[in-house]
Amino acid sequence: MSQSRTARSYAEAIFSTAQKLGQENEIGLKLTSLKQRLKEDAEWRRILHHKLLTPEEKEKALKTLIPQLLNRTVEDTIIATIEEYQTLLDKAKNRELVEITAAAPLSPSLTSELETRLGELIGKKIRIQIKIDPKIVGGLVIHWGDQVVDASVKRKLESIGAHLKTI
Repeated sequence: MSQSRTARSYAEAIFSTAQKLGQENEIGLKLTSLKQRLKEDAEWRRILHHKLLTPEEKEKALKTLIPQLLNRTVEDTIIATIEEYQTLLDKAKNRELVEITAAAPLSPSLTSELETRLGELIGKKIRIQIKIDPKIVGGLVIHWGDQVVDASVKRKLESIGAHLKTI
């Protein structure tokens, strides 16, 4: 069975149990916290590739991480299961995931304003997931379902550059 199908099966089982307990949101929050923790551990592994670490430091770190590294497929399945759970929870709550990419962190008031306006535009309650990517320079990239609104400075500069090349 593929990882996505396995994750979907696990997510459906967890979601069903959470519904019976009336704790869909609470379990969703705990799973999201677990997902973040697993991703942070994955970031830690990237440090091992850093050239400034001595071989002894890398060896010591690897000895503590080997059990986790051996279970990487389990970790990936857990993350995929959590993502599938969130999809099921959003569907049950008539909510749409909206991913917003910004060059810098957004203020709580701007996030709230975006949530209100995007909810009106989409016609559903929304769950915002904000990603920070300094490469977009400024502006926002908004993605939900199969819709993308790229209002980034990077995109505008690329468009201007392409136009100048045609002149």
